[in-house]
Amino acid sequence: MSKWGEDVDRLWGRRLLARTYQPGRMRAVTLRDGPKRAAHLDPELPRAVFRWTGTGWEHVATVDNLKAAQDLMRPAKPGPEPW
Repeated sequence: MSKWGEDVDRLWGRRLLARTYQPGRMRAVTLRDGPKRAAHLDPELPRAVFRWTGTGWEHVATVDNLKAAQDLMRPAKPGPEPW
């Protein structure tokens, strides 16, 4: 526990989460045994995709691999019309 007390720590944690995780932010977790590893090390393994609701992580989908997770989390945005 810090010298500030639990109330300040709890309020600081909420403020930090509010700035760091905006509602709608998504993350993919590799479904494998063992410790967490960087996503690029096992691109062929399935992923669970979660969305931050503002109070917790909500499961959105389970996908087959890293590419499918990236496509779900970052859909293609329409660009300018070609000339």
